Amino acid sequence: MRQLSSAEADRQETPLRLGQPVRCNDGRIGSLTDVVIDPTERRVSHIVVEAPNGAARLVPAELVVLGPAPGQAVFLSCSIEDVLQRATIRSFSYAGVEEFPLDDDRSDVGVEDVQIVPGFGTAGLGDFGADRWTSYAVTYDRIPPGSAELRRGSIAVSTDGDEIGAVDGFRVAGDRLTHVVLQHRRPTGAAPDAIPIDFVAAIETDRVTVALPEVPEPAGALTIDPT
Repeated sequence: MRQLSSAEADRQETPLRLGQPVRCNDGRIGSLTDVVIDPTERRVSHIVVEAPNGAARLVPAELVVLGPAPGQAVFLSCSIEDVLQRATIRSFSYAGVEEFPLDDDRSDVGVEDVQIVPGFGTAGLGDFGADRWTSYAVTYDRIPPGSAELRRGSIAVSTDGDEIGAVDGFRVAGDRLTHVVLQHRRPTGAAPDAIPIDFVAAIETDRVTVALPEVPEPAGALTIDPT
């Protein structure tokens, strides 16, 4: 597939629907599970490609072939081996309440999944008499510092904090975000909504805040004074 020139890319949008297959020059490598964004510049820096065995790798956005692709897939201008040589970003650990993964000098913590692991009661510890404790199994990604990671199902809220939907995908021109595609939380039969980036107030890991436009009252509408 031909890579668009920068001028063409600025005029033509590329859909990035989460869950789509990802294909390299020599075959399929996995699925598009997450997108890593520079929240200040509103640009996609990386996509996260998950292999069938669950390994997740960061692929620079410049390797994405731009423009609509056939077969509802995301195409990369590299080989399968090029992707497999990249380090995996997904980690798994057991953590107590005070030991959740933290950002460090080299990376930030991206999306997380937490599962409670049953602890032991005093009866199970014999004469030690220790209090019941709980730990957590945490699966998390490591992403570049200052980035935000969004996945399918990341929450979308209004500026008032009301939940309005979930992230389903994106549209980009080059690497620049033009729309965030949201799926309705409650099944309505309606197609996903493509929200222009100008209406996105904030982008954080696993969360998008949308400034919903105000709907003007119809001309001549009657306003009732409750007093």
